[in-house]
Amino acid sequence: MKSKILSLAEDLVKSFTGTPSQADSSGNAFAEGRCYRLTAGLKAELERHLERAEQGADPSEITAELLKSLGKMCAESPAELVAGELGSDQIGPRQTWKNQLANQVVQPLFVFYPRSLNDPTDNQSLTAILERALSTGSLVKAAGSGHSYSDVATTPDFFINTHGLNRAADPVNPIAGQLKPDELRSTLPLALSPINWSNYDPEKNRALFETEAGITIRNLNKSLESRNLGLMNMGGYDGQTIMGATSTSTHGSGITLGPFPDMVRSLVLATTGTWDGKTFGGKNPQTGVALYRIEPADGITDPKKYSDPVIQLIQDDGCFRAVICSMGCFGVIYSVVFEVMQMYWLEENRTLTTLRDVIERLRPNPQNPDHLPDALINIRNFEVIVHPYPMKDGDVVEMDPAEPAETYYPYFQCLITARNIVPRPDSIFGRSGHRNIIAQFLSQFDFTFDVLVAVFNRFPTIIPEAISLSMPGLVDTNYIDRSFDIYDLGLNQNAGFATEMAFALQDSAGNYTETHFQPAVDRIHRIAQRARVQGEQYQTSPFALRFVKSSQAQLSMMQGMNTCMIEMDMVTGTYGGPEVMQRYQESMYELGGRPHWGLEFDHLTGSNNLIGKMYPQLQSWLDVYSQFNRKGTFNSSFTDRVGFTNIDFER
Repeated sequence: MKSKILSLAEDLVKSFTGTPSQADSSGNAFAEGRCYRLTAGLKAELERHLERAEQGADPSEITAELLKSLGKMCAESPAELVAGELGSDQIGPRQTWKNQLANQVVQPLFVFYPRSLNDPTDNQSLTAILERALSTGSLVKAAGSGHSYSDVATTPDFFINTHGLNRAADPVNPIAGQLKPDELRSTLPLALSPINWSNYDPEKNRALFETEAGITIRNLNKSLESRNLGLMNMGGYDGQTIMGATSTSTHGSGITLGPFPDMVRSLVLATTGTWDGKTFGGKNPQTGVALYRIEPADGITDPKKYSDPVIQLIQDDGCFRAVICSMGCFGVIYSVVFEVMQMYWLEENRTLTTLRDVIERLRPNPQNPDHLPDALINIRNFEVIVHPYPMKDGDVVEMDPAEPAETYYPYFQCLITARNIVPRPDSIFGRSGHRNIIAQFLSQFDFTFDVLVAVFNRFPTIIPEAISLSMPGLVDTNYIDRSFDIYDLGLNQNAGFATEMAFALQDSAGNYTETHFQPAVDRIHRIAQRARVQGEQYQTSPFALRFVKSSQAQLSMMQGMNTCMIEMDMVTGTYGGPEVMQRYQESMYELGGRPHWGLEFDHLTGSNNLIGKMYPQLQSWLDVYSQFNRKGTFNSSFTDRVGFTNIDFER
């Protein structure tokens, strides 16, 4: 009988798909139904061993040599699916998935890498995966780039990597269920090709853009640019999948600009539940898997003209406002339609100031609508990063707890970033300086990232001064570039992590107020001082204030209120970082903070009805959840932890 190891090596050699265009000719090789990485050199090595086996060499010796070669392959290409690596397309059992921070690691029953919604020739389609889950009683979770630090994207059963669902709508090779211009009642054009605008007026020139949901924001920006379009707003990182960002209510900054869910106009959901309300077109589930296009009641699609033979159309405000921020709890979102705008250019100005000046700029102005400060009205994207320590002459100022927090505002260094849309420039000269604080750290001290972390851990008392020295390097004025180049801070995906909390910018009358986020800023500074004094644990990066328009999404952090988002960042690997983050997060709840679903560290639970207190529309969200997840297919450690799993589904 042929050795199992020998057969394995033969399969790898026969299935190798490396190409000469690759530097080391590394490519896919398949054995036992799984995908591996194999370089041309290792392939040749295996071939030599196999040739010797055919020539009658000693079987024990050949087996030992083959095991050594297989060991090299595993060392060079570990069988794990690392979030954010688009080349990580291993499919099958015995795979490991970890998020970017590697604080969430799972080894599910099976990893899928679908490339279609319901192609009957594709046994890895979303429909096929859900049918298999139903037949085996398995749980399902879809994930993108693993930018979430919570357990929101994990499952022990069927894990779906959505990166293969990355095509934009196309008139020649349409994506599944692609909308047709003659089906729409929206006055906005459906951008299936480049749009030649008659003038440059990005705020008024809007369009609809449809794409599969697994596309990264980086690649989405490229597709939009090719059609003379751009996202209305963006966060500082473009490696996320667009639906991962949307489903957790990721955001940028700007009081007139909502988070990602509020750019959505339509989406297609694959699920194992059924909608109890009215639907149009399509067909009822035949195998337990339902496909729905979901829109608000006045959605972009004309239900009288809707013609898809399979996907049913739902137009319901409650359903739509639940599903656009659903953390993957309702099923797998296949595609999405965004409202976008004419491609535009931004001018960015970054200036240093103090916290005292920032707070003064953010005082209410009763002369403005809703008493908004001039800074938030006159600046499209306004954000602030705040030094975690009060500094004077290079030393930390010790804060007396008996003194008012405002006493120390002049000693907290801040960097204000202000961006506005400007006319299209004649030429782009490129940015001077660095885009984010970690890059500035590395440049300032000529460190590699690993050395930076080692220095901070060995000599922690230098951290406050290092932050002070780095912030001036971020100052920049009159920098103009394409919107997505301005928004993208060039973050190293593993260099830092964060927790983030949302605070209301409105009082009971709906007018602007700083009285919710200002105490949170003070609390952060007090916690940072206590950690530094009592345990030499340091906040290794400034924290950020961003201002976001209220959201219609029922479980968005911005639901029902204009919001100040406070993001506390930390350099990865520095001592005490997770513990400091936990103190920040848990201390913010009593101040009314809502944690970002993707940037919290599994501390929020369903106990004490805390989520219900945070989200007045939670029950409406749960009503939709109980329909789409009525079979429990999308249960997970996340739904267990926050209390969604055990709601009564009897209707």
